[in-house]
Amino acid sequence: MRTRVFLTVVIISFLLSWPAAIRAQAGPPEVAFAEAYGGWGFQVGETDYLPDGTPTEYKHPVVTGWSVGATGGWLLAGDLALIGSYQYRTASSREGSVAGVLDRVEGEVQYHTISIGVRLYRAAGPGRLRSELAAGLALPFETKLTYDYGPGLAPAGISGTGKLTDEYTVGYGVQGQLGYEMPVADKLYIALALELRMFQSNNRGKSTRLNNFVTDFTAMPPAATTATIENGDGRVRPRAYAVADLGPRLAIGARF
Repeated sequence: MRTRVFLTVVIISFLLSWPAAIRAQAGPPEVAFAEAYGGWGFQVGETDYLPDGTPTEYKHPVVTGWSVGATGGWLLAGDLALIGSYQYRTASSREGSVAGVLDRVEGEVQYHTISIGVRLYRAAGPGRLRSELAAGLALPFETKLTYDYGPGLAPAGISGTGKLTDEYTVGYGVQGQLGYEMPVADKLYIALALELRMFQSNNRGKSTRLNNFVTDFTAMPPAATTATIENGDGRVRPRAYAVADLGPRLAIGARF
């Protein structure tokens, strides 16, 4: 009995002292980190993507999609880091329709962002809380709106698929994140965070491309147009566009 108690005490003592021993042998302090992450979430805001009963009334599009990216950082102090990040984001709306007129309507957007900022840490439990704030750029991107025409437009000679593609220039914005990270091995960690990001752009100097696309369903009769419109040339007023996302991110990283 005494032998079992002794062995139990030895094992527990070893388990408690092992992490401290590893830290003591870890060598120089960690000064930087790198992580890769992926996520899914919502693009928030109301956009004229989905007709709601008629082609001129719209409902909230519920735009969702996934993202991948990477972040690198330099520790300025134990609880403060300078960070730089890259992210690729794609999103598409749920599908809409108008009976007999539009069999399917869907909008989509894909874009890349780069940003720099700071990250703060606070020890909590086996890991640590972290929050970050960064500012950056959305690289030039496009939005696409696709119509699959219904049989009700056949008498006007409209059929098949129509597409509207809007090009946008560089956008500016901010992103913030709040999460928790936990060590999983020597210098490796995982983190789960909720991220909110918003970037504002416009189509000045960019093109709008229409391919077999109906711009006015109230016209009698409606007509499908194929053309390229140059925005911001004095004849067409530039239009602003914002991409704003909210969603969870799962990351795996290493400190060194």
